[in-house]
Amino acid sequence: MEQFPSKNPNPVLRAGKVGRLIYANRASDPLLHEWGVGVGEELPSSIGSVIQEVISRNSPEKMEVKAGGRVYLVAFHPLNGDKYVNIYGFDITGQKEVQEKLRIKEKQRDMLHKMGMMALTCESLQRFMDESVKLVARTLELEYCKILELLPDGDFLLRAGFGWKSGTVGKAIVEGKKESQAGYTLLSNGPVMVEDIEQERRFSPPEILKEHGVVSGISVIIGGLEKPFGVLGAHSRKERKFTEEDAYFLISVAFLLAEKIERMRVEEELKQHREHLEELIRERTSELMKTNEMLSREISGRKQVERALQNNVNFLEAFLDTIPAPVFYRNVDYIYQGCNEMFAGHVLGLPKKEVIGHSMYEFKEVFSEEMVRITERFDRLLLEEGKSLPQEVQIKCAEDGKVRDFIVHKATYSNIAGDIIGIVGVLLDITERKKVEEALLKTEKIRKKEIHHRIKNNLQVISSLLSLQAEHFEDRKVIEAFRDSQNRVVSMSLIHEELYKTRENGDVETLDFTAYLRKLATDLIRSYKVGDEEIHLKLDLENVSLGMDTAIPLGIIVNELVSNSLKHAFPERRNGEIRVKLCRAENDHAPQFTLIVSDDGVGLPEALNFRDTASLGLQLVNTLVEQIEGSIELEIGNGTKFKIGFREIGL
Repeated sequence: MEQFPSKNPNPVLRAGKVGRLIYANRASDPLLHEWGVGVGEELPSSIGSVIQEVISRNSPEKMEVKAGGRVYLVAFHPLNGDKYVNIYGFDITGQKEVQEKLRIKEKQRDMLHKMGMMALTCESLQRFMDESVKLVARTLELEYCKILELLPDGDFLLRAGFGWKSGTVGKAIVEGKKESQAGYTLLSNGPVMVEDIEQERRFSPPEILKEHGVVSGISVIIGGLEKPFGVLGAHSRKERKFTEEDAYFLISVAFLLAEKIERMRVEEELKQHREHLEELIRERTSELMKTNEMLSREISGRKQVERALQNNVNFLEAFLDTIPAPVFYRNVDYIYQGCNEMFAGHVLGLPKKEVIGHSMYEFKEVFSEEMVRITERFDRLLLEEGKSLPQEVQIKCAEDGKVRDFIVHKATYSNIAGDIIGIVGVLLDITERKKVEEALLKTEKIRKKEIHHRIKNNLQVISSLLSLQAEHFEDRKVIEAFRDSQNRVVSMSLIHEELYKTRENGDVETLDFTAYLRKLATDLIRSYKVGDEEIHLKLDLENVSLGMDTAIPLGIIVNELVSNSLKHAFPERRNGEIRVKLCRAENDHAPQFTLIVSDDGVGLPEALNFRDTASLGLQLVNTLVEQIEGSIELEIGNGTKFKIGFREIGL
């Protein structure tokens, strides 16, 4: 137990009632040094009075003592009645530091709160900055504080300050180069702290700091890096080590300053803008008053114009109603803007007020889908290409329920700016005219059929005369010549017979050429077949209709080529086959046809030039091929093959 006090890390002492120090362990040296005593010596009177009071009251006492840079809590306890006092020391330096930090933080918080309230109520920016630097200096317990405003040339103006010499604030200029603390602060992304400016190597102290004997300082940016207002700095003539808490406090003050500066700037801009708006309002009000005066004068004139326009509208409606044909006009979206009574009543069976403002698509009972499609196509041509083409449509008129034929003539109309805004149309009833045209057409068809019938009869008479005339000759060549001529006449006669029976394709007379070829080839076989030879005819024909201008030459060509095969391809009662093929191949311009007449007979001599020969039949074939603007080719091998290509341009 005697060794316990000596090894205790805290001071342990014992004193008598008269204040004489009886015992002290090693940890008590800082206290002994502070009191200036040793063991066996009397303690200072201040300590001795405490000892006597503890003994007299028989009650412990406490006191704080600073010694050796530390703070101790010293407790006095009475021992053995009134003879001794034990003294115990406890190091509370850390606790005191924490309490000091809390005190400083509380002080800084109160100051920031005060600044925040002042920022909301203070109307003068300069006054706010002047008060702010005072509060910062007092809170940080420093001699100097300043606000430097960044100038356009890069230097700084001492805008507000505390502790500086008279006449310095508002006039002093500080260089803004990076070698100065203010310039370096702008380039840093955080606070700049200087403990000893003489030892600083990052920048040089400006003259204003040297003049005031500044040793330590801290500075932060006011505003953002992209658009700073300036620098907030705090300085001391004593060497001081600034803490993170000091930096955070100064950054908070700089933030409040930046917010106040930005708010004042915005308020100033708003004030200027409001003044500008008020001036504009005054000018606009004056203009409106003048305009109102002008409008008042114009209203009476406009009313006169409106009455004149209404008279014109009434005249236009009356004029449209006098036109003995349906008339309408509508916008580009097919909405009727107006019409006459004949269009509304005769065509749609409605009063005009139930037509105007409604779409063409709403009258499905009158306008068929086909009529609507035709109308849309012609309207596109008119609006996009400017082509105004007559449009023939059929409309089931609501007035009598009959379907009538109309020719529609249309034109566009524009607004004052020249933009097309709609279409006007006039419907001409051609129902009766079409009936007359159909009657005339029917009469014309009957007349044409009668002509073809008479031509056929006349050609048959000629064929009979040729046959009778051939009986008076014994020369075989003469008889063959008569028979060839007779067959040519028959080929033409058959065409007129088919034309008499067939339909018309538009304005062009056409015949079923396939049926015609079958009949022609069969008649030729029957005409030339003599004896017991077996000559077969094979037809490969597509259904083709041709006009008369192509059919007649082509019929004679087939007649000549088949006749040549019957006469020359199979000598000495030889059996064989004659083939006729007709097919088509469509292209972009006109129908393309191919006609092939071939046989498997003895063939033509290889030296024969069929384009230049004394044969009347081949001469006739070449001439007729040229007439229909076709082409002809000859293939000689196992028999004979003529290949003819032609187009039916008339269809």
